[in-house]
Amino acid sequence: MWNDVVISSHQTEPIQAYDHQFQRVPSLLQPGRLLSGVRCVEYHSSAENLRNYHGLPVVEQELVATAVDRRKAEFGDSRWCAHRAMEQFIPDQPILRGHRGMPEFPAPVVGSMTHTTGYRAAVVGRASRWSSLGIDAEPLTPLPEGVFATIASPEERAGLRRLSRRLGRGHGGQGSLGVVLFSAKEAVYKAWYPLTQQFLDFDQARIELREDGSFKARLLVGNAPVPAIEGLWSAAEGYALTMAGVRA
Repeated sequence: MWNDVVISSHQTEPIQAYDHQFQRVPSLLQPGRLLSGVRCVEYHSSAENLRNYHGLPVVEQELVATAVDRRKAEFGDSRWCAHRAMEQFIPDQPILRGHRGMPEFPAPVVGSMTHTTGYRAAVVGRASRWSSLGIDAEPLTPLPEGVFATIASPEERAGLRRLSRRLGRGHGGQGSLGVVLFSAKEAVYKAWYPLTQQFLDFDQARIELREDGSFKARLLVGNAPVPAIEGLWSAAEGYALTMAGVRA
């Protein structure tokens, strides 16, 4: 796997970021915006290069063998990040596909992956510390009004207005925070699903974004395994980045 690429492991570093030539670059995650005991690896590229896809174990390649090259590239890049992140915790093993297509990380770790234009990333942590993890990235392009109205409750919209006033103009205003809210709901879903194998709609997680870069999602679902899911958010370099986790 990836025999033509030599990456220094830097296993004590919780965050690593690489460009398409596998050179180290600055991370988009802001300082302090990583969950405790978790490792994150980023890959900054939009190239439809299948190098990372072909470096995957055959069992993983077969999961998207009939997909178009763009999908294979996104799949390979995000899983390259996941394999690099796993190295700190366990010897490399295939990441299979679970229910509804969610990635199934090998025991004793849990993790999550994301990909969007120009950016792929994965987070991994020990299952003894985290029951589940979720990561999401979105371009900081304001959501269409119809989409924003669908994903944000009146309470959440009011919270974004208050937060926008406190943060000032440097954070792009309510439009950018709407993207952060959307991303946070995606990360929460990724952390929720492994615990329940159940769908979570946008209106079933009420999210409060906080000024310190944290957020809390109250789960409006009967018999939820946890009452809330906590997370972290960043908005930098044209991206909204969110991470959520449920402690073991």
